[in-house]
Amino acid sequence: PGVPGVEPSSAAVEPAAGISLDDDDAILKSDEVVHGVLYKLTAEDFATVCQTEGVPFGYSLHRCRAIPYTGDGKTAGQEALSRALTSTLIPEEGASSSINMTEQQSRNNSWGVSAFTLRASRKEWRREGTDIPPSQSYLNVLIRGANEFALDKSYTQNLENIQVGRTWIGNGLAEDMLRRAERRKST
Repeated sequence: PGVPGVEPSSAAVEPAAGISLDDDDAILKSDEVVHGVLYKLTAEDFATVCQTEGVPFGYSLHRCRAIPYTGDGKTAGQEALSRALTSTLIPEEGASSSINMTEQQSRNNSWGVSAFTLRASRKEWRREGTDIPPSQSYLNVLIRGANEFALDKSYTQNLENIQVGRTWIGNGLAEDMLRRAERRKST
């Protein structure tokens, strides 16, 4: 969702297709993993985020499991993901290699933390191959955040390689909006 010609699109998250944690060969490609900053919000702040982000019209809430890591600008996120998948997929020493569905669900819920992310609310916005490129300004905000929080280098490089969309005036509004919010916060 976005405003055509101004901010053509904003970020939304989609579940990786075909990933099963009971598959011994489960490997997520770098473009199937989302990195970001995880915030713990009060109920009031959560409601404010939902209102400003257009929930439920532009976005819907999507429950997910997040794997926290302290960024090092290299591979900390990928290493945290590998540890989580390994602890989920490999039976403990001496345990039977076959596990039932209830046990698998319990093990899947033992890694990371429960969180919410935003997903485009309309199905036609979520179809494969229908991504609308963001403005340069919006992309710059994402890259700035990735650098400030030292997210994985491969993820930051993926962001830097995204083709930007066209805007009617300038490069979009996201950077100006962020600057205004930062000024307002500092006063």
